[in-house]
Amino acid sequence: MRVLDEDLIHIGVDVSTADQAIEYISDILYKKGYVKEGYAQRVIEREKQYPTGLIGKGIGIAIPHTTSDYAVKPAVCVLIPKQPIPFMMMGTTDEEIKAQVLMPMVVKDNKMQLSMLRKMMALLKDTKRLEKIRQATDKQEILQLLSCLEEE
Repeated sequence: MRVLDEDLIHIGVDVSTADQAIEYISDILYKKGYVKEGYAQRVIEREKQYPTGLIGKGIGIAIPHTTSDYAVKPAVCVLIPKQPIPFMMMGTTDEEIKAQVLMPMVVKDNKMQLSMLRKMMALLKDTKRLEKIRQATDKQEILQLLSCLEEE
């Protein structure tokens, strides 16, 4: 099942907070039919309880997501902000990271969520790929770099 879509890749986005970034991508996901109304608020609430910020080989990344009840169809988005965005580190509520790459996920079930998170963790270990994603100026290049995330 395809989870990547060129329309869900946004480079050089002018947002400065985690909430703004989540609202920005959630609006696109809603308009494109990937999520139900209320998705943004649910992701923001979940992010406060279960932060998704990670450091992948020196590059801050965030993987905001929520439960499948707001999902219409699965997707992985990419948002490259103009400036790094503060997100709380996964597993903490008081340690901040600066996310340079955001990869919000929309998943239809727990099995898919675990599979996608496993693939994301492998991606975090690939320094060269992460750096290329962070520096990319072309959506097609990002799609190619993330082809490893496509469901089999």
